[in-house]
Amino acid sequence: MAIRECPLCLVTKEVVSSHLLSSALYKYCTPPGGKPIAFSSEIVLESSRELQHPLLCVNCEDTLNKGGEEWMLPLFARFDGSFPFHDLLAQEPPAIVDGHVKVYAAATNSRLDAAKITHFAMGMFWKAAIHSWRGGKTEPLIDLQPYTEEIRKYLRSEAPFPADAILMIGVVPPPVRHVAFTLPYQGSSQARNNFVLYILGIEFTLLIGKAITEEQRSASFTAHLARPILVVDFQPMMQEIAVTVMKAARKAKNVEKYLVKR
Repeated sequence: MAIRECPLCLVTKEVVSSHLLSSALYKYCTPPGGKPIAFSSEIVLESSRELQHPLLCVNCEDTLNKGGEEWMLPLFARFDGSFPFHDLLAQEPPAIVDGHVKVYAAATNSRLDAAKITHFAMGMFWKAAIHSWRGGKTEPLIDLQPYTEEIRKYLRSEAPFPADAILMIGVVPPPVRHVAFTLPYQGSSQARNNFVLYILGIEFTLLIGKAITEEQRSASFTAHLARPILVVDFQPMMQEIAVTVMKAARKAKNVEKYLVKR
């Protein structure tokens, strides 16, 4: 353990090893008899290494856990084909059906806890905005600008959800073939206020800033009273992006056998 200021409560005390993404998510991404495949634009390798760093105090870890992680973690898609979150969502009929796209109103589904869903996602984005999570790097994964502090206060129940921020949620219909997760990243080089996080069948998109449009707010999980969740199969697009990134990367020997099979 280390003694330093906890970035969530701002009190100097012992901090523990914090995960950017929970250990449970790594287990969900582990194929039978193998290890998760990690890749970036630089390297593709088979690895069980988890991203963690001495960061938060025990009390603040508990705040994030009880705020949303404990509720959300059992609901993501697995290798066995189960997807509990989608099962809960589909217990009620969709509010809108447009071709292959379905929109569900989470506000009318008592099985869904909108507060915990929001707290979970915002906790992930906030942790990515306060630490690099990469060896040899010092700058955070993403830059949430002044909204980092607003989100910190929201996570501690010291302030409401930021007025100039919205969270949008997209869900993949089963079967989920993209059994993977990404680290939070900036979604567009043109729009610096757009951040994305994909976890095992669910994509969270965070928009920040005064340029958010009314149309975007109307589709927002946090701004619209119906709490809309979009269900559409965006997996082909994600897989295309993954293949493009992997093509330029160096392949470790422990993944060559999988790539040859493919």
